[in-house]
Amino acid sequence: MTSSGRRLPVLGGAQGSGAAPSFQRIAIVGLGAVGGSLAMALREAWPASLVIGVDTHEAVEAAIRLHAIDVGAADLVVAGDADLVVLAGGLAENLGVLPFLADAIAGEAVVLVMGPAAPIAPAAKALPERLVVVAGPPAADVRGRGIHAASAALFRDRAWPVEAVGGQPGAVSRVQDLVRAVGGVPSAAEPDAV
Repeated sequence: MTSSGRRLPVLGGAQGSGAAPSFQRIAIVGLGAVGGSLAMALREAWPASLVIGVDTHEAVEAAIRLHAIDVGAADLVVAGDADLVVLAGGLAENLGVLPFLADAIAGEAVVLVMGPAAPIAPAAKALPERLVVVAGPPAADVRGRGIHAASAALFRDRAWPVEAVGGQPGAVSRVQDLVRAVGGVPSAAEPDAV
């Protein structure tokens, strides 16, 4: 940033969509091909937002070198002030993180689980009301594993259904804004029997 508060462009980075971001502080837990792709796409779409990575030390370092995230750590505490927490691991990893969110996240936040709602619904409903869970698996063609298989274009023109888990449909609208910002095609998911 310059002394006037204007953000300097990143070499090779996009200029952003110009639309105000729906989220200012975005934590992505899991910086593999999908989480890394989302981080890269968000850095392009919403350059004024802070993108925080949570993964192993090696994955965080690689993501910083690739300019996918602004900051990161292996400890969930780095996400404490996030207003969006994205769980981009596999089902077991996402289920393992959910119980720790209430202690790690200080205020209100939307939690986006990049997967189906039904398997995570019981754990999501155990969270305090200030953490609103939205779920939906993006229709992405992932080729490879890890941050080096990530691409900012992964979600472009891809369907991405999202649904609230346990109420608060306003969070769905904000996540759909995110989906549009990264080039995806948002839709309302068919509700699971949760």
